[in-house]
Amino acid sequence: MAFGNRYEKNAHDKANLTDKQSTRDFPDYDKYIEYEKILTTKLTIKFRGERKIYLDNAVSRINDIKWEEVGTIVSNEDADLACEFLRRLALFYKNECLRPQPPMFSNIAKLLGDTENELLISMYCNSRVLEFVANHQYIEKLFVFYIQLSIYVDKKPKYTEYLNVYEPLIRILERGGFFVIRPQELEIQNVKYIPLNGWFDKFVSTEPYNISEF
Repeated sequence: MAFGNRYEKNAHDKANLTDKQSTRDFPDYDKYIEYEKILTTKLTIKFRGERKIYLDNAVSRINDIKWEEVGTIVSNEDADLACEFLRRLALFYKNECLRPQPPMFSNIAKLLGDTENELLISMYCNSRVLEFVANHQYIEKLFVFYIQLSIYVDKKPKYTEYLNVYEPLIRILERGGFFVIRPQELEIQNVKYIPLNGWFDKFVSTEPYNISEF
């Protein structure tokens, strides 16, 4: 440290704020609260003076998911949400005249021309989100794509409509459902299995699914 060699470490100094394990050695120290303070400070410094309406909305939505309920509620409506995601993604590729990629790898911001490096989710999401996505990397990738697109849309609002592409999958999690997405399949837990071979041709001309009440 630049402030001298002798100092006493307190609980704040000793705790690793990014460690997912509980701080058992310091019972009076709430790692989660401290982490949220630091995260808020980082975001304030990073984006001070910049327009970030869509970013704020995206991050708040992800952070507000009740992770303890995810995977506990089975609903057939989640299958319609998954299909609507594929329909919207197919229309994105059609509208932008782009060659379709597997849904799992569809980073819309990059496809639209964003040149920023893929962001670190730890700079935006709270500790509970990080704990969950540590075991579900495909959901982490979805959130990274969603946040990256929201940043891009704050700079280029003409692409606002494409934020709605990822929205149905996020809504599944908000409703307490769960899904697994792989290069060749999208599975809604205990509800529906959707093979992704030829997904673009199947969904590009599909009528919108009625998900307004979900």
